[in-house]
Amino acid sequence: MAIRIKAKTYGPFTTAIGPGKVIHVDTAPKQTVAITSPSAEEAGSPVDFMISALGACLALSFHHAAQEMKIDVGQVSVQVSGTKAEDLPDRIGSYDATVSLDTMPGEEEGKELIKRAKARCTVSNSLNGTVNMKMAV
Repeated sequence: MAIRIKAKTYGPFTTAIGPGKVIHVDTAPKQTVAITSPSAEEAGSPVDFMISALGACLALSFHHAAQEMKIDVGQVSVQVSGTKAEDLPDRIGSYDATVSLDTMPGEEEGKELIKRAKARCTVSNSLNGTVNMKMAV
């Protein structure tokens, strides 16, 4: 079976931070999300968003893998945490993800689900991707 990868682009998304450190993200046409919490100092950071995006992608990938294998696992929940690397450059050195399911599969099926989910998760596969930056003209 040949693997087909669909061409897809994402964005553009615009992120701005201003007085009070309130982060505004234009996530879709005519949709803006303002990210705040009780105080600006406690507001979520871009790293928090990256780690939560990893969790969302792993959950969706796990769900798709279960569908492919025709396994009913019910709701998929993924708890993700990251640990900052202790050397330069500044980055997250490792991630830990724990999957919770309504219905647990057998041990071998569980291993295969994790393998398939990790293989298809665009976010986890992109974490070491090239970041090209330029100044707006």
